[in-house]
Amino acid sequence: MKVRDLIEALQNMDPAAEVLLMTQPSYPFENYCTGVVQRRDFTEYDDEADEEDNAGERSFHGSDCADPTDVFLLDGGQARYGSKAAWECEQ
Repeated sequence: MKVRDLIEALQNMDPAAEVLLMTQPSYPFENYCTGVVQRRDFTEYDDEADEEDNAGERSFHGSDCADPTDVFLLDGGQARYGSKAAWECEQ
């Protein structure tokens, strides 16, 4: 899913509604969503580490070959058991 797809899916939703994550289709749980971050928010470029070994190359710590603009919805813990039917309604 791309950010534009998520924005489009949310356009007709109640802006005051709570956002939850439904996880594990075979044994579903509803989970609180506590935030939204980009990969660049929790990883960093390291220009100084192993400066001699890297010969000036920049290394991206936290994930190999991952896009720093990737977006993550943060799981805030289980709210309750979910429903397998949620995956049948997927838009």
